[in-house]
Amino acid sequence: MTKKIDRHDLKKDEFATDVAKIYGYASDNPTRILVWVIIVLVVAGGAIGYYSYNKKNKKDAKYKLSLVYTMMDAGQYNEALDTVKVIMGKYNGTQAGDIAKYLFAHLNYAFGYLDSSITAYEDYLAIEHPDSDLAPAALMGIATCYEDKSRYTDAIKYYTQILDKYPNFFHNDEVMLSIGRCYDVSGDFANAINYYQDFLAKFPESPFQQRAIVLLSRAKARAYASISPQIPTNIKPQKSEG
Repeated sequence: MTKKIDRHDLKKDEFATDVAKIYGYASDNPTRILVWVIIVLVVAGGAIGYYSYNKKNKKDAKYKLSLVYTMMDAGQYNEALDTVKVIMGKYNGTQAGDIAKYLFAHLNYAFGYLDSSITAYEDYLAIEHPDSDLAPAALMGIATCYEDKSRYTDAIKYYTQILDKYPNFFHNDEVMLSIGRCYDVSGDFANAINYYQDFLAKFPESPFQQRAIVLLSRAKARAYASISPQIPTNIKPQKSEG
């Protein structure tokens, strides 16, 4: 009786045939095989070398970033800025290079270079993923710069973007209070009062609670004063008769 050949046997036969072909080619073309072996080894060696180099680069970049944070904590802003520039140039396109761009904007703000800081934050937002924690922080940086420049409408615009796009941002208590403050100094006491009250309701555990209570009381007083009739101060008292 003839044995039935299944697909597994066929696969074995095909494999054996392929091995025989490769062996035959290698026997007939030893020089070509040697060349291909050398090429494979060079490529493999290059890949390993690139991996090692890339790994070392990442380690060096992280170390330099840690130095920046240490310098900033120590108030050594000039040294921190110089190191950030080195990271941006040497590790451009890496995660460390991207973080350095954010820190570059932050340090420009620390030096009072508000326009440069705004530009740097915008450059960072152009490359950063919208879901990153640093994206709302960069928006807050821009808003703060505009507030410091007394451009309160622009500041409110960026602060509001944070509340709309990043409702879980861990600095949203400060963001909401800042919006109220911008309306307050702009003379829009109604909106200021609304934001102060919303802040007190939404962030009862915020460290800015007491500050918000003071600002709310002041805004209410100023709002009341703005709608109360002004008492003339140039009326001379009448002389009594007799």
